[in-house]
Amino acid sequence: MNTIYLFDVDGTLTPAKKDIDPKFATQFLNWSKAREVYIVSGGSFIRILNQVKRPILDQVQGIFACMGNAYYRNHRNKSDGYGEWIRLYENSFDIKKKEDFYAALDWIVKDSPFHIKTGRHYEERVGMINFSIVGRNATMEQRKAYEEYDAEFKEREKIVKKLSKKYKGIDFVIGGAVSIDIFNKGNDKSQVIDRVLKDKLKDHRIVFVGDRIPFPGNDHSLAVLLKEHKNGHAVEVESWRDTAKLLSTDLFASG
Repeated sequence: MNTIYLFDVDGTLTPAKKDIDPKFATQFLNWSKAREVYIVSGGSFIRILNQVKRPILDQVQGIFACMGNAYYRNHRNKSDGYGEWIRLYENSFDIKKKEDFYAALDWIVKDSPFHIKTGRHYEERVGMINFSIVGRNATMEQRKAYEEYDAEFKEREKIVKKLSKKYKGIDFVIGGAVSIDIFNKGNDKSQVIDRVLKDKLKDHRIVFVGDRIPFPGNDHSLAVLLKEHKNGHAVEVESWRDTAKLLSTDLFASG
């Protein structure tokens, strides 16, 4: 049985918000040859391109950006193997009284006991919003400080629980190292199966690798869907180093 491989980016192929390790990039590039590989990330297409780099992306079959709310395929040039990435679909984020919703997010930032708040606390992406207490202007040191704070006090889990009760038509999940991903119900990473790969589950093994598989992580929905199917597998990692080790195991040996 042929295998299809799906990989998250932050915490799975790269350190959070950082570029892929050069040695691992070479390993992954060589491993992915002659295999069917897709990227499934909460980040935008441009951010995925900047982190994972063009040589790898030009070799994979497709990129699901923004929690799968935008899907890209590479229309390769047969002569040189390179081509143009074409967006095949995208979703929109729909919510009534969006200004009131952003005001609620602003209040959550103000109420947070965490002492570092750098601005740009939410970013609109295709079909979703990425929300952060520390803010997108934070340095790596400030992000690390919030990551350690959140690990101790579980602030993001509390925010997700609070907002989920208030907004019934919207899902909130923990994404990356310091953020929360927000999107309309059903527009999570599991949609990559329903919209693109559903038919392939019948005669392919599909393996997903991610670092946010436990609820309420943003890899949870996709992992659950695959685990419920006889041909589906989900593997949790803590860093790209775990992913590097996985590539030599039996589950990742097939093509």
